[in-house]
Parts: sequence; structure tokens; C-alpha cells
Amino acid sequence: MDDELSVKIEVPAEIILLRPLDHFVRILLGQLPAFSGREQLINNIELAFDEAFTNIQRHAYRSQHKGPVTIEIKVGPHSLEFRFEDQGQSFDPSSVQPPDLDQPAEGGLGIWLMRQVMDEFHYHSEADGKNVLRLIKRFPQHDGDSA
Repeated sequence: MDDELSVKIEVPAEIILLRPLDHFVRILLGQLPAFSGREQLINNIELAFDEAFTNIQRHAYRSQHKGPVTIEIKVGPHSLEFRFEDQGQSFDPSSVQPPDLDQPAEGGLGIWLMRQVMDEFHYHSEADGKNVLRLIKRFPQHDGDSA
């Protein structure tokens, strides 16, 4: 794939939409040659996507009213990017402590998991109140591929 493919979806941050979004992401990942035969990698990337959406739904929009989330999925020649934008409550990801895996607790794994699975994790809040989360996964190099 030489050109960048971009899909943009705007949905309310409702948990009922997670499964259809998740299904779309899984099917898309399965179509990318870079992930062919790499089911565990697809599972991990799908999990990172799920965690990002769920965190927005639970934490950015804590009230009954769930605001909009704009999700952009970009597939380039060398990487995949998920970009999430919301107008909910912002947070400081550096304030989130890594989990104690020896004493697991309910919750608190989302950001850690996204950082473990994806190659890049970028979060910032803009002056207009928009929060932006970018998760980037570089495509794995197959044996015999040139760099």
C-alpha cells in the first residue's frame, strides 16, 4: 500500500458501540499484509484500541451524557495510527502509575497496556478543550523484507 488510507468515524462515547467499532478494527487489521498471519499482534492492537475507547467513555465523559468521540484510523506505508479526539475531561498520563503486576487490581491497566502494545503513545489537551490521543504501531518487518 503506497498511499495513506484514512477512515474517520464520529460516535457518542457509548460502551454499546465498542463491539461494532472493535469488529471494524479487527477486520481492517486482518486485511493489512503487514499483519498477515500475526493473530496475537492483531489481538494486542485491538485491545489497545478497546482500552483507548473505554477510557474515554469511562473517564473523559464521567456523567450520564456521553459526548462525541472522533476516531481516525490512518494506514500508511509503514505504520498504523489510531487518533481519538474528545471534548471530555482531560488528564495527565504521566500521573498514572504503572500497575503492580504482582498484586493485580481491577482497572488501571489501560494506559500501561496501550504503551506496551503500541510503538508510540501521545496525549495532549488543546486550548479549546479538545483531548487528542494518538496511538501508532509501526508495521513489523517480515523476514526477507528490505528495510
